[in-house]
Order: sequence, then C-alpha cells, then structure tokens
Amino acid sequence: MKRPFKSFLAPFFEEFILSRQAAGLWSKTYYENLHFFENYLISNYPTANTFTSAMTSWCNPRPTESGNSCRVRATVVWNFIDYARKRKWIDQEFETKRSHADVPSNYVPHYFTHEELSSFFHECDNYYMDWSLHSLSLQSMLNRLELPVFFRLLYSSGMRTCEARWLKCQNIDLQTGVLEIEKSKGGDQHRVVLHETMLAILIKYDKAMSKLLPDRENFFPDKNGNAHLPTWESYHFGKIWQKSNTGTARAYDLRSQYAVTNITKWENHGYELSGKLLFLSRSMGHKSIQSTYGYFHLTPMLTDKLKRNTEKSFNNILPQLPEDENKE
Repeated sequence: MKRPFKSFLAPFFEEFILSRQAAGLWSKTYYENLHFFENYLISNYPTANTFTSAMTSWCNPRPTESGNSCRVRATVVWNFIDYARKRKWIDQEFETKRSHADVPSNYVPHYFTHEELSSFFHECDNYYMDWSLHSLSLQSMLNRLELPVFFRLLYSSGMRTCEARWLKCQNIDLQTGVLEIEKSKGGDQHRVVLHETMLAILIKYDKAMSKLLPDRENFFPDKNGNAHLPTWESYHFGKIWQKSNTGTARAYDLRSQYAVTNITKWENHGYELSGKLLFLSRSMGHKSIQSTYGYFHLTPMLTDKLKRNTEKSFNNILPQLPEDENKE
C-alpha cells in the first residue's frame, strides 16, 4: 500500500513523483529515499512551512558513506530541487552544492582478460541452456534467450545497463544497426551504432523472441512484458561470473571495458584524438567529453605517453573517472 507523505512538502512531492513517473524516471529506491528525507524534515523542522537550503544537509556524505552510496541516497532530493526550481517553488539562487561529488569512489572497474570474457560467455550460454531444459517456466525461457544477448550487447556497445534494460523494440533499427537511446541516466538521448556481428545476433534474437512474445514492447522483457529491474542483471551476472572466475566484477564494468578497449587502440594513432574522443563520448551518452577523458586513467600505456608529453598539465587534461560512471 502506498504510504502518504505528511510534511509541508507533501503536495509538492506528489506532483514531482507524478511527473517523474510520466517520464518513466521513477523507481522504488527513489520513493524510499524521499520518505527518509521527509522523516528527517519532520524530526528536525517540525513547524517549517518553507523549504530552505539548510534542510539539504541530509544529503551530505555520512562518515561511513562512500561517494556512490551518498549519491544513490541523495539523487532524488537533488532531482526534486531541480524540478522545484523549474516550477518556481523555490528561489533560483537556492543553494544546491552537491557535496557527494567531493567524496571519491574507491571502486575500480574490473578489466576483463580475454580468458575471463571467454569463460563468462561460455558459461552464460551453457548454464541457461541447461537450466531451461529442466524448467519450462516462461521466465526461464526468457532468460535462456535474453541473458547471452543482453551481456554481449553491453560488451560490444558500451551501453549503460539501464539503457539496455529499458530498450524498446521501436528504438532498434535492425536494418541499419542504429539504436535510439531515448531513456537513460539523466534522460539524455543519444545513438549507438552496432557492430555488424552484434546486429546479426540481435536479428536472430528478435526472431526467436517474436515467436515467444509476438507483441512485446520491451526488447528485453520480463515475464510480464515489463523492463527488467536492476536486480535481474546484477543477480545473473554475479551467478555466471562466480561459476568460472574469481575476484569482483559487475555487469556495468563491461561499459568501462568498452571504453578502455577503444582508447587503448589509439596508442599508435598519434595525437589526433579529438574526432575519436568525440565519437566515443557521443556513443557512450556522456554529457561532457570530460567524462570520457576519465577513462584514460584506466589505460596505463596511453596515460604514460600523455604524461610524458603534457607534464604538469596532465591532471587538468584528464580528470578522475566521474562517480556517475562508476554506477548506473
């Protein structure tokens, strides 16, 4: 049952939620964190009737909290503030310093070896093939078809995991291999051009899925026809990874792998990198090319070359990998 909001911001929260739901940008995590924020307001500002910047102290990083976990907790509040500013509920000069940006992430994306990738995809193909033979449920049949294709799409395109989960059939041109990413982190729209081998896989997959769910809207649907939740991809990736590999890795690390693999190929291409960087940045859906620069820290050979030639200006050229590229 839906829990009502009770603070002086309740009607504003409700309108904000409706707008996000209409845009397809709402989740249970946002809902829970907005309630946690409201509980803080009720406890610390019981008689307040005006939203002030001091109330955003709830968003500040906690002593035991990493930048990523702080961002996940506070994102809904910052999104609400952005919406409130557009609706002129708050002053345009409302203080919105997002302090989680000052907390570095200690997670380093896993760099997959050729052997790890081979064993992962081999296990992915065979595990779900065997599993579906012992279970005739619709979900097991869907997993058998979807997961090998889903993870290969991440690996070959550099897409965010949420972008792949939210893909609509209408956004994929199986003639040209162009994907229209309409729904992404932050709502950014961009295009991804598939490699011909990946396009061939998607064509075969689409034919098989059309027989199983002929009227599906989502390209990778669950048994109810909806887009999968993040737990679907993380659970199955972990299960497959742990059967044949050691160490820590996430499905999202396939995005980092894509960026690093492309950048590494530029080692012997001299310094005319602007065109390649721009194409990679646009393909990955980065708001700024600075986000793409961050991946250079994960490519030691090219990084050393740049250091030798740029000396003290290196750190200004290549910022650290942004936290929003460490997490969906």
